[in-house]
Amino acid sequence: MDWYIVQTKQGAHIKASRHLEHQGFEVFLPLLMKTTKRLGKFTNTISPLFPNYLFIGTQSAHVPWRSINSTRGVAKAVTLDGKYRRINSEIIEGLKYRCDMNNIIQTGPKVKKGDYVRVTTGPLANFIGHVEKLAEDQRVWVLMDCMQQKIQVDISLDDLAQT
Repeated sequence: MDWYIVQTKQGAHIKASRHLEHQGFEVFLPLLMKTTKRLGKFTNTISPLFPNYLFIGTQSAHVPWRSINSTRGVAKAVTLDGKYRRINSEIIEGLKYRCDMNNIIQTGPKVKKGDYVRVTTGPLANFIGHVEKLAEDQRVWVLMDCMQQKIQVDISLDDLAQT
């Protein structure tokens, strides 16, 4: 499979993906989940890892660049010195390896039972705790000292950093 970079129009990455897939291309759009505080509440938003860019894969020897460049949501296929250049497939495979089944990059630290971790977001931000248990769904049970009491908290792996 040969991979290329396509620049999308602002906010049109989903539309471009859908139309490119309809043309028979394999589309890879790695996503990133961000936790932000808005109006006093923490919310998770999903956005492209590379804003306004996605990858297309094809096994065709002749790539229809004119068709790609005129696809809805696409600004242009990326060139270097006026030539369309392939991306090393190992880069794409490496990115895919770090993604879950929804193409969301998994950025959580590699922790194990017994490690000390720091909470990075939410109301418990900057608290230090001891990892008690790891669940398969990217959740971690952390034992913390809070107001001179030990409490066990269920936290997303993405919201932790190793100390």
